[in-house]
Amino acid sequence: MKIIKGIQKTPEKVVVYGPEGIGKSTFLSCFPEPLFIDTEGSTKHMNIRRFPKPTSWEMLKNEVKEAMNGRLCKTLVIDTFDWAEQLCTENILEKYGKNGIEDFGYGTGYVYV
Repeated sequence: MKIIKGIQKTPEKVVVYGPEGIGKSTFLSCFPEPLFIDTEGSTKHMNIRRFPKPTSWEMLKNEVKEAMNGRLCKTLVIDTFDWAEQLCTENILEKYGKNGIEDFGYGTGYVYV
């Protein structure tokens, strides 16, 4: 039987949560080779690498794929995820011809998101 010893390097998944203006983006800019997907356009004052602000869920997904497939960074930052969620929600509403997430019925729309 094979025994594995020592630290195994794997990608980390990190969520940074806090109020606006506390320095989350600045903190993440210190991670190894960061590349930002700035969903709300709040990093314009920072000297960082970033994709264009995504205007759709499809565009955001394509940026994530490009970063991963092209090995463009060591750290991919989605700043902020609540704005990314809004792009996803808008995509679901358009796809199913709904006006609001609650139009699916109690709690069902959030399952789609």
